[in-house]
Amino acid sequence: MISVFRRIRKKLLTQNKVSKYLLYAIGEILLVVVGILIALQVNNWNEDRLSRKFEIRMLTEIRKAFSDDLGIHHFLKERNELKLQGIQEMLKMVASEESYPDSVLLKAYNKMTISYYLNYNIGPYETIKSVGLDKISNDSVRTGLTEIYELDLPRVEEFTNEFIDKLREDHDITAMHDALWKRTLIQLPDSTYKLVSIPLDNRILDKKELVDRIKIEQDMASNFIYRLNYFESTLNYGLQLVSDELEALAP
Repeated sequence: MISVFRRIRKKLLTQNKVSKYLLYAIGEILLVVVGILIALQVNNWNEDRLSRKFEIRMLTEIRKAFSDDLGIHHFLKERNELKLQGIQEMLKMVASEESYPDSVLLKAYNKMTISYYLNYNIGPYETIKSVGLDKISNDSVRTGLTEIYELDLPRVEEFTNEFIDKLREDHDITAMHDALWKRTLIQLPDSTYKLVSIPLDNRILDKKELVDRIKIEQDMASNFIYRLNYFESTLNYGLQLVSDELEALAP
């Protein structure tokens, strides 16, 4: 193609057709410019396509993270409900003047002292953040995800877990437990052995350490209910935000 253009230019110059040569030169320049513009347009289109593909992939990962975290929420909610059941069982036994088998006491106590911490998956958001949040084309979605992952979720996680840690730090949970229970070795029907906890004495329901422990676990469970509700509403908002955007981006 270049050799063809050269022959045309040479022919025009040898025939002393300057005006036609100038027109031809201008046309050739325009042709080159148009070619460059087309190449740039194709390149920009390809980059936009790749960016859109990356955006869809990352938003899909974030949507999955929200969905998985909601699953964790339901698991934690069930554990907290079990904890509340244990608290009520222990309170009823303390309020009554009856005696209970060690196994019944221990079962209720173990339910009451179920432990947990709140956490969430920030990985997909950190991935897209590392390459630039501008990869998310929708300003509202970008702002919404920033608020969720930079403010809302870290705040509820910090407040929840700090409250739990403070309760445990302010009260010697281990000392309370040791004042109520002792470990003993028993032999099972199949001739194997097992360590089990039994009350130190038959007045366990009258002990101050037990009442104090019930109060601690009650405060923990009550606070956790409030935090879980906020956690769930935040996750549901994020899930809906991302799901709507993915639907809009779908080809």
